Amino acid sequence: MMWIVPVGPPFMETLESEIDLTEWEDRTLDFPFFARVLGVRTEAVDSDRTRNKQYWESMASGDPLLVYRSDAERYVGFGRIGVKTQTTYFDKAYWNDEGALSVFTVTDYDDSFALEPEQVNAVLDYEETFRPYGLSKVSADRPVSDLLFFLDVNRNYATT
Repeated sequence: MMWIVPVGPPFMETLESEIDLTEWEDRTLDFPFFARVLGVRTEAVDSDRTRNKQYWESMASGDPLLVYRSDAERYVGFGRIGVKTQTTYFDKAYWNDEGALSVFTVTDYDDSFALEPEQVNAVLDYEETFRPYGLSKVSADRPVSDLLFFLDVNRNYATT
C-alpha cells in the first residue's frame, strides 16, 4: 500500500532531519534513538479523523509514502513507514499540541525532488486538480510502480 501524506508546519521539523530521541523517557525499545517522525490526528472528533485512525492502523512498516508539502503545494519527498506508536510526546515537544498522537517514523527519506501535483496526478491517473487533504491511501488499482519509476526510486524500493 502506498500513502500520500500532506505535511506542513510544525510537522516538517521532525521530518526534514532526524531528531534525537535519547531523552524520551517513554520510548519503546523498537523505536529508534534518532528518527524522522510524522504524526496523524486520529481522535474521533469528525469523519476525517476516524478515517485517519483507520488508515494509520492499516499502515505497515515498509509501506512507501509520498510527502506533499501543503504550504508549498508540491510533492517534496519519498520514504517508507517505519515504527508506529501512540504517544503525546511529539505533539507536546514538537507539534504545538496539534492533536497528532498516532505517530510513525519515516525511513529511507529522499527529499531531492519537488514535483507539481499535476505531474503526480498524471502518473497516478488522478484528476488534474486533485490535491491531497489529510492522510490518503493510494488505491491498489493505481499504477504505483509507474510512480516509483517516475520518481526514480523503483530501483531502490520494491512495492509492498
